[in-house]
Amino acid sequence: MQNVYLFIQVTKDLEKKIGPKSVYNALTFRAADTEIQYIAKVHVGENDCAHVKVSQILPCYGEKVNLLDFQFPKKREDEIEPF
Repeated sequence: MQNVYLFIQVTKDLEKKIGPKSVYNALTFRAADTEIQYIAKVHVGENDCAHVKVSQILPCYGEKVNLLDFQFPKKREDEIEPF
């Protein structure tokens, strides 16, 4: 159901590009990417932290989690930025 709701939100934008149509029914959905990437600050003891980049494969593709990259050492007050 979530996918249908997302489609409804873009119907007006689609109509502006292709012109008015009488029917807008989403027939099928497919994920464009098979993973979601996160960055996080991880406390590793005392005032030390690591910044980690992690990917999570979508549940329909196995839901595996992988460490992609990291930055160490970092401090608690260091901002996490995309890397």
